[in-house]
Amino acid sequence: MPVNVIYARKSTESEDKQVLSIDSQIQELKLLALKRGLTIAEVLTESKSAKEPGRAIFGTLMRRIHRREIAGVLCWKMDRLARNHFDTGQVLQALADGKLPMVITSDRTYTADGNDRFLGNFELGMATKYIDDLRQNVKRGNRARFQRGWPNFRPPHGYIEDPKTKTVIRDPERWDLVKKMWDELISGRMRPVQILQAAKDDWGFRTRKTRRTGGRPLSASQLYRLFANPFYSGKIQLTSGESYRGSHERMITADQFERAQKIIGRPGKARPAKHAFTYAGLLRCGRCGCILTPEAHVKPSGNRYVYYRCHGPSRFKPCREPALPEATLESKILAQLQEMAIDQEAAEWFEDTVGPEIKANADQLRTAHQSLEKSVQAAGSELESLLNLRLRGQVDDATYDRKRLELIDRQTVLRLKLEQPEPSGDELISRLEKVLEFSLTAPFVFAKAGPVQRRLIVEATTSNWTVKDREPLCLAKNPFSILAAATSRPTWWVTRIENWKEGQGSQRETPCV
Repeated sequence: MPVNVIYARKSTESEDKQVLSIDSQIQELKLLALKRGLTIAEVLTESKSAKEPGRAIFGTLMRRIHRREIAGVLCWKMDRLARNHFDTGQVLQALADGKLPMVITSDRTYTADGNDRFLGNFELGMATKYIDDLRQNVKRGNRARFQRGWPNFRPPHGYIEDPKTKTVIRDPERWDLVKKMWDELISGRMRPVQILQAAKDDWGFRTRKTRRTGGRPLSASQLYRLFANPFYSGKIQLTSGESYRGSHERMITADQFERAQKIIGRPGKARPAKHAFTYAGLLRCGRCGCILTPEAHVKPSGNRYVYYRCHGPSRFKPCREPALPEATLESKILAQLQEMAIDQEAAEWFEDTVGPEIKANADQLRTAHQSLEKSVQAAGSELESLLNLRLRGQVDDATYDRKRLELIDRQTVLRLKLEQPEPSGDELISRLEKVLEFSLTAPFVFAKAGPVQRRLIVEATTSNWTVKDREPLCLAKNPFSILAAATSRPTWWVTRIENWKEGQGSQRETPCV
């Protein structure tokens, strides 16, 4: 026999701030049923927003209505039943078909009568319109917040929300520890798996405690998500692809973030778990251009040997390039580093000669900074032009959205680079000293370094590694290419050092390599 039920719903979201609590709704509806002389067989309650379909209790109620088990539904307002078009259609169709005899609210009763259904449609339509307006207002507020440089989501580890100013500030308990994680990764002193272990056992890092989660050590996936989050470099990246320049304090620079991505491996690049292969993704085949795939072979003796093999552009077209042993590759790397190495006297001469020129060339860096500013302005002009094209109907929506996201992302990256301080002449001299010091010790450091440090050294000094007939070849990066070219002409260095010792430095020529 059909029965009368009470349906009470309260969302925890902002849309229901002015609505009675579930207990208050039930109390009022029981009084209403008593006045109408109705017997209530069951009370159904639900704490979930109705702006999207998919409420479990409401779904069960509608199935019972279609089985004609419900004589009437009592609810505080019609918007308690539905606030989206799909659920609205279900309620109105059930009334029209007579499967739901009546819906009783605090102010009127809705039946299968056309006038009642018209009013019900109006009430439910107003509820849906309220949700649509609320959604637009929230989106507009979020855009304004993003443009001011603040996220609308919970900040990552190392940051907390300031409830007074609605901004993002340092987490005093975790900032230094997260900064240490970044420093260890970027410096190459520790692998991600080592950082994870140290953070758990040695540093005592625990995630921020919330009502439901937190207070635990980082998992491996959480650590990799941390290192892949551009928020730490001052960039707010949305799931839609849009990016904004953040106003929060940056933990690392944009260049350091890019370097970290190379260490942990970006999507689309070969990166085995836990960096088991030191040079994965760095080598290309000199015959077909494919990236070499690392392979590990363990002999019966227990010794592990690593090879880098090209599998060709497809399985139907295998490549004839033989596998390259890792030991052969590292011998070549060591030889390359030795070519870049110079002795102490040559380093002193190089610093004494090139130092003044570096200070004079500091103006070029200022010019580069101005070029970045022009690039930012150019990106803004392109955005305006793109919008004009869209308004004139010369660009479709898909192309407009894709190009717009690309331009916004480019503009954000350029602005972050502009915020990095311009190095002065003294800072450049300091960098030169570090380069020369590294050149002196690089072969010895590489020989004693671990896998992560070796990869960092290779990426810092060389590029474009190709392998043909088991012969690895590469290009030396600046300024190491200059050192490599200079050390390949020992007579040139001997002459210049002798002139330097005799005080004839003013007659020295500019190196031409």
